[in-house]
Amino acid sequence: MKKTALTMLILTLMGAACTPKETRLTFVETTDTHGSFAEFANDAALIRQMKNELGDHLILLDNGDNMQGTPYQYCSNRDAEHPNLVSAFLNFFPYDVIGVGNHDVEAGRAVFDRVYSEVKMPVVCANVIDESTGKPYWQPYVVLQRDGFKIAVLGLLTPYVVTWVPDRLRPGLRFEKAEDAAAFWVKRIRETEHPDLMVGLFHSGWEPQEQNLPEDAPLGRENSTKWIAEHVPGLDLVFYGHDHRARAEKIVNIEGDTVYVLNSGCRGAAFAEADVKLEKGKRPIIHVGLTPTEDQEVDPDFAAMLQPYLDRAEQYQNEEVAVLPVKIVPDEVYQGSCLWVDEIHRCQFDVVEACGYPADISLAAPLSSRFELEPGMLTVDDFFKWYPFENSLAVVEMTGRDVKAHLEYSYEIRSIIFNFDCAAGIVYQIDDRKPYGERVTIINMADGTPFELDKTYRVVMNSYRSMGGGNHFVNGCGWAQEDIAAHRVWNSEEDLRTLFIEWARKKGTLDENPLNNWEVES
Repeated sequence: MKKTALTMLILTLMGAACTPKETRLTFVETTDTHGSFAEFANDAALIRQMKNELGDHLILLDNGDNMQGTPYQYCSNRDAEHPNLVSAFLNFFPYDVIGVGNHDVEAGRAVFDRVYSEVKMPVVCANVIDESTGKPYWQPYVVLQRDGFKIAVLGLLTPYVVTWVPDRLRPGLRFEKAEDAAAFWVKRIRETEHPDLMVGLFHSGWEPQEQNLPEDAPLGRENSTKWIAEHVPGLDLVFYGHDHRARAEKIVNIEGDTVYVLNSGCRGAAFAEADVKLEKGKRPIIHVGLTPTEDQEVDPDFAAMLQPYLDRAEQYQNEEVAVLPVKIVPDEVYQGSCLWVDEIHRCQFDVVEACGYPADISLAAPLSSRFELEPGMLTVDDFFKWYPFENSLAVVEMTGRDVKAHLEYSYEIRSIIFNFDCAAGIVYQIDDRKPYGERVTIINMADGTPFELDKTYRVVMNSYRSMGGGNHFVNGCGWAQEDIAAHRVWNSEEDLRTLFIEWARKKGTLDENPLNNWEVES
């Protein structure tokens, strides 16, 4: 039957009358689990409780960095017979929208393509471009519908992935400035979608270590969240990750509007939570906070989902590797030469020599301060605590002047332990009383021969550092980012942790004394 104009008007008015004038939503973000899903069973109980109470008024977001960090995740990445643990985790609740982290990319395209093909929710990331099409590789954003209200969620990833992850793990992908992508997509979404709430899901930390970064820097800021929230109008709520620092606060952008910015931290220690009231024709009313999760009971269904993955990895992670004669602690690196890093130095020297690229100097940092290792037989699981990520090994040519500048910068940013490189192969002192640039005195090479500022040395380090990670080369040595690759002379195909395990297994018993080649005077 053909509808008359009057009938259509009546139906329209009836529909308008049935549309809620306001709604309330709760957003919860997780980020940077680094594969630590066994630690997430408490969080799972709280999420499921909130799901039961709120239904689709709970919007669950994950901000990436899930695919590396534990033995069972490592095994799952190499298991083609079962769904990947990350996709099983994300589908369990399920999440509503997920973002991409740099350690997800570092797992390799074969892994992250498979994981994202298995998930049931949209993956958003606007500034990773498929070079074959010139378009975003993942959805740049998604619009969720709740009670007649539109919620747009825009994804971004720090482009500094290109300085940490070798091309072979991310072929065909280009990483663009997050700041430029935010400005383009927020404006476009506002103009075309007219959302009632504009949400950012950014895997990029709060602010850069280098505050005076030039605007024409090719990659922009590694940690750009604060800058984007302040300088890109149109955002209401931003969830971010990457720097592992929990935060829940509000800032005012350049147009005088309030933007709420949250980060849940890492490994499920807390939730970043935002409660939002939406009302047609009015700005959202938002309250934010951090919800601790450690007192929750373990969710039995989540534990049952996880158990097969733990079982499949049990034999691998319990393999005995080598005897550790003494207790080692990563924080001891701040006082001088310590075994936590010195055994990595010894391994790096031995591996590159065996591969035909002997090094003069080694650089390494503790990659975590969360664990200590007790004396006794170490298992594979202990090496995941000692060296949690799948960096490869590299040899880089540096002058003596570069080495000194690298160590000066490393000490300047020592509060971030994974950026606090110390060296082996040289004897040096750090004087804490002197200003930046004058703290490090290199006395000689470890064999007693002179150390020369103008001589070129072969320096072994992990791939993250060799590609510019931590900005030691750019900010410390003064190299241009685009010139770093020319200094690399060799890269391992195998990841460094696997090389470390194999090296330690052959050694049988690890050293009980540090190299004692450097100290801090204060």
